[in-house]
Amino acid sequence: MTTDQPYVAYLAPSDPARPQPGRANDEEADRSENAVLTAYLFHLTAQGHRVLRHRVVTDPVLASTDLFDATAGEVVMACHRSHYHALIAAYGVISDCARFFSPARRALLFTAAPDPAAKKFLSHHKIIAIWPEGESFVRTDPAPETGGA
Repeated sequence: MTTDQPYVAYLAPSDPARPQPGRANDEEADRSENAVLTAYLFHLTAQGHRVLRHRVVTDPVLASTDLFDATAGEVVMACHRSHYHALIAAYGVISDCARFFSPARRALLFTAAPDPAAKKFLSHHKIIAIWPEGESFVRTDPAPETGGA
């Protein structure tokens, strides 16, 4: 099915998050992203957050973010990798999809801690980085804007 206008499709609890439509098959990424998404969903729900699973459907492929934390106002997309090309692709998708949840902050959920260069990239682009650590999750919020010339 194609559409003239992008729209948000909400997923039922039994709908799979992966593989992402429109993305090349990558079983390792699918497995690790599914695991971190499930853990983060349970983590947020246990904290009393209202979380919606969704896909943003576009033509001709599906650009996908994964969760909308309605309590915190954050659009979340899982990422298996944090190298430069993966960050650029994720930046494009989450920036485009976030407009459907306006106003919303953008967050990338990694399967492991991103390196310092990735954190700097995300902070510059006002994207929250989240990753699992033990039984919980760590996050780095973007640096606040500073004035001055």
